[in-house]
Amino acid sequence: MPEQLQQAYEKALRAPLLLMLVVEDQRGDAEIGLLERVVSAGCAVQNMLLMATALGFGSALTSGKALKSTSLRGLFRLNTHEYAICFLSLGTVQRAKPARVRPESDQYVTYLSTESE
Repeated sequence: MPEQLQQAYEKALRAPLLLMLVVEDQRGDAEIGLLERVVSAGCAVQNMLLMATALGFGSALTSGKALKSTSLRGLFRLNTHEYAICFLSLGTVQRAKPARVRPESDQYVTYLSTESE
């Protein structure tokens, strides 16, 4: 376990700016549900990633089980109705990571045919 803590510590300090995206489930406006809040937050993060790239900075989004841990929730004083979604790191790229193998889009996309089969 100490090795995992060391890796998490190093990852958190890798970029000069580390943000955590939190979505709140209970707000005064009950018309905007949790799923809509999560989607809107995801759009905001995507815009931040694109903005960083456009300005010549590097950016990364990280998530995982740690976001649900009691210790992390306590560290950031999250209430029971607040959800940590991801971390967003922004900074200058020191070295590029090798590209990962990505799945083919056909594994996730289906087409609705208007022709009779």
